[in-house]
Amino acid sequence: MARVPFEAGLVVLPEGERDLPKLLGNRCGECGAVFHPPRPVCLSCHGRSLRDAQLSGDGTLYACTHVQMPLRPGRRESRDYWVGHVDLDEGPRVQGLLSADIGEPRIGMRVALGLETLRVEDGGDEIVAHHFRPAGESA
Repeated sequence: MARVPFEAGLVVLPEGERDLPKLLGNRCGECGAVFHPPRPVCLSCHGRSLRDAQLSGDGTLYACTHVQMPLRPGRRESRDYWVGHVDLDEGPRVQGLLSADIGEPRIGMRVALGLETLRVEDGGDEIVAHHFRPAGESA
């Protein structure tokens, strides 16, 4: 049994129980801008010297919206969910699902990267997606 990301190229899954997930991104070698997801060209200076970077996923909730319709089939059991824009500590603003543990999100609250199991395949593999959870809670 293994954990498998729902979509490749967005997140690094933890290897050990004490490890945390990381977002995949890149950093421009010319101007230092940081991006998630990784990009082939810097959006700030149009440079092409981008290097892979792993981002902590820690940040501050900038904005959010409550969606009251089902996410793609097989993603979550509930019919409603929150989507947030998070200003990561490393710089970029990213969009992602908010954990159901957040309940009623507050602009300015600290969040951290977490994982949730979407489904378990017949062979036992867990299909997981990243989300943002309240900071200070376990991934």
